[in-house]
Amino acid sequence: MQSTTIPGRIKLARKMAGLPTQASLLARIPGWKPSRLGNYEAGVSTPSADDMLLIAQATDVSACWLMFGQGPIRPNERDLQAIRHQNLAHALDGIEADQERLDETVKRLRTSRKRLREHLDNPFLPVSDELARRLERLLGAKVGWLDEQHVERDPLFLSFPEEMRELMMIYSELPAAQRPVLLATARALREALPA
Repeated sequence: MQSTTIPGRIKLARKMAGLPTQASLLARIPGWKPSRLGNYEAGVSTPSADDMLLIAQATDVSACWLMFGQGPIRPNERDLQAIRHQNLAHALDGIEADQERLDETVKRLRTSRKRLREHLDNPFLPVSDELARRLERLLGAKVGWLDEQHVERDPLFLSFPEEMRELMMIYSELPAAQRPVLLATARALREALPA
């Protein structure tokens, strides 16, 4: 599962909400045809902002995270296990196709292929601190990398101008109580500038 893309995040959000099938999510979004959600999860089409908001509300995830992969996954908390799952899937993307690399990865992580597959398939299966640190060592990443959100490979996020990405990052990193201050500042600036 590629949780660094919109389709991957939609699937992950659905699973985190305890909705194992697309039909179970569709039951929470009246009026949608199965092909609509199917196309979004398959990456055939990109949801509109309104559709992303409906999916976010139906799965109880942050619309900002669902769209851009930034900020808290849950609207009111930082969901460490979901972030770890997302990063694990990102780090192991493509490894399963290369049996030699997969065998070496399994060996270095001191796990089994079955257990690794369980982690990739089940966002509710906790990624232990021990496994997280082993994966970071394997990747040559700093300690704590698996606990942080990353969007380096998200094409939608990267399609925005650099200044917009920076602003979105600043907004997503602010505590919820401070976000209205940033928005009010931006609105005041817009009003103060000549048309």
